[in-house]
Amino acid sequence: MNSRRRVRKTVWRICAAAFLCAAAGVSSQTIYKQVDAAGRITFTDRPDTTPSPSPRTASAAALDVAKALASDTAMTSLYAATIDFNEAVRRLRRARQSRQEGVERRPGEWTDSAGTTASQRYQRRQQKLEREVVAAELRSHETALIRSELSRRAGNAEPLELAQP
Repeated sequence: MNSRRRVRKTVWRICAAAFLCAAAGVSSQTIYKQVDAAGRITFTDRPDTTPSPSPRTASAAALDVAKALASDTAMTSLYAATIDFNEAVRRLRRARQSRQEGVERRPGEWTDSAGTTASQRYQRRQQKLEREVVAAELRSHETALIRSELSRRAGNAEPLELAQP
C-alpha cells in the first residue's frame, strides 16, 4: 500500500513538472497590439502589416506649446496661452464640481452615533477640496492675465471667458 502511494505521488509530481514546463513555453510567445483607424484595439501573435500613416507636420503654434511644456517656461504665443487658459478653466470647473460632490459625508465621517457631528477626516477632506479650488482659481486667473496681456500686445481685444463660481 505504501509503495502505491509513493508511485502516485511520483506520477503526480512528474505530471505537474510537465505541465509547468509546457506553460513556461507558452508564455514566451510575442504578442502584438494593433490599433485600427476607428480606435479598436486588437491583440495578435502576428505583427501589423498595414503601412503606418505618414507623420503630420506640426504647426508653429503647436511647436510653441510643445516647447513651452517641455522646458517648463512661460508660453509666448497667444494660441499657446489660450490653450493654457482653457485647461486652467477646465481644471477649475472640475475642482468646483469635486468640492460640490464632496459635501456629503461618507461612511465613517461621523463622530457620534446620531450622525450630527462631522469627524476630523471629513474636515480634512473638505479643506483639501477647498485648497484644490483655490489653487485652480489662482491658476485660472494667472493664465487669464497672461492671455489678456499677449492679446493686448498682439492688438486683439478678445474678451476673456472666466469661469464663474
